[in-house]
Amino acid sequence: MKIGVISDSHGMCKYIDLAMEHLKDVDLIIHAGDNYKDAKYIEKNYNIKVVAVSGNCDIGGIEERIELIDGKKIFITHGHNYGVKMNINVIFYAGKQNDADIVIFGHSHIPFYAVEEGMVLLNPGSTSLPRGGSEKSCCIITIEENIKVDFINI
Repeated sequence: MKIGVISDSHGMCKYIDLAMEHLKDVDLIIHAGDNYKDAKYIEKNYNIKVVAVSGNCDIGGIEERIELIDGKKIFITHGHNYGVKMNINVIFYAGKQNDADIVIFGHSHIPFYAVEEGMVLLNPGSTSLPRGGSEKSCCIITIEENIKVDFINI
């Protein structure tokens, strides 16, 4: 199973389109918020299922969700309610409390990947407005026997 992960696209469809050039062979897209409507854009234009959460710049939508995908429990949230711009402690414990295998978040616009106590913590960065000297980015999670994460600069 291959999952494309994007976040913080902020309605900038030209960058979503660039990301989708790299994500065309994935089975599913996860959008970690800021702009919830972008998930509908992807579904409509690329005919692929998108699992999305809303972010701090969205009105309405689902702020967090847990999905069981290919045998892995994935906790998805934008991250603004967990202070991810400061550190990952709160989101780490939220992931542990939810017994997650993978925690996906955005909000900081900076790519992040770590494995802590067997749990993957992942921020794909921003497809449109990167921060901290990073590039516009997205990533692919490959779930086989192990979980593999590949970042893609767009």
